[in-house]
Amino acid sequence: MNSILTNPLYRPLLEIIKSARNGIVYGGKLRFSHALVISLLYKSGPLKPRLISVLNATKDHASVLASFAVIYKFTILILKNDSMFGDDKNIGLIKFLAGCFGSWIVYSQHFNIFHSGITHQITLYCFSRVVIAIGKILLDQYLNCFQPNFRNHNTNQSIKYRDLNNVQQKKLKNMIYNKSWKYFAILVWGLVMFIYDYQPQYLQSSLRHSMAYIYDVEMDSWSNWREFLGI
Repeated sequence: MNSILTNPLYRPLLEIIKSARNGIVYGGKLRFSHALVISLLYKSGPLKPRLISVLNATKDHASVLASFAVIYKFTILILKNDSMFGDDKNIGLIKFLAGCFGSWIVYSQHFNIFHSGITHQITLYCFSRVVIAIGKILLDQYLNCFQPNFRNHNTNQSIKYRDLNNVQQKKLKNMIYNKSWKYFAILVWGLVMFIYDYQPQYLQSSLRHSMAYIYDVEMDSWSNWREFLGI
């Protein structure tokens, strides 16, 4: 058995199996804790059906991550051995195509195999991270390619980006990141509150329900502190 694990011939297959295993473990841990908390805090009724729903959600989340991992890694293996793509210079393109192909099967709901709520949640989670990452990449490309001037507040002199030391460059980038995040957060929360008031049915159901629970308290009535605190 150890000879199989150390044999380079089986290495690609073992990597696919390992990725699937890690997807199951990560998805199981993440969804189980989240679904358990939601079920205990916000759902009512007998305990057994709620626990079954938690286990089903855990299974669905784990199967999504594991399936995408297998398809993604297997597609990379095929493309790397293809005469057209099999070049180290094309590894970025290979991974992009593998990601697109895997998401077409798993996340796009084209085949309606996987739980739509979970695939939507994961995709939207990744979307926000992708947008922020692209913003940072574009900023780095702009600073490195155009070498803009910045004013040194201590000497009141103009200095190009390339003439800043590493500490100054890092501080400048963090300052721009923080400012862009501030405006991004303001815009997102302004829009989500507007949409929730204007056309709430277009928001994701879990987001809509959580917002209703937190913000729609105008019609609530309380006769004592126990009712007010919900205890």
